[in-house]
Amino acid sequence: MQIIDIPSPCSFLKSTPPGTNSGIEVDDKDELHESEKKTITCRECGARITDSSFSTKINDNHEHSFFNPHGYVFQIRCFSAATGCATSGPPSDDFTWFAGYTWQISACSKCRVHLGWRFQSNTNSFYGLIKDKIKE
Repeated sequence: MQIIDIPSPCSFLKSTPPGTNSGIEVDDKDELHESEKKTITCRECGARITDSSFSTKINDNHEHSFFNPHGYVFQIRCFSAATGCATSGPPSDDFTWFAGYTWQISACSKCRVHLGWRFQSNTNSFYGLIKDKIKE
């Protein structure tokens, strides 16, 4: 019998506080040629949400996996801007996935389907968009 080391669900919640070396890093846009930029759209209605030039790294990663208090797992991709999103509700720090950040729900501006969250700290903000709800 082989024993497999499986990380606990809480290990996915660990994050580095803002203001450390693992904060927001915007990808070098000079390395991304204009022809390589891809439009990111809402999977539901096809509306433009953002583009790949706004990809950003939070805590050294562009993609993250988290779960909410109900146990639903979300894979999100981080973007510094998402002009096709409408953000609603007051900022909350309840069960935040990123230490030092509050969050608000973000939906497609056209069809209003839930696309993810806008995260904001005292100095930075970004969008965490659900990977399965967007497409390139």
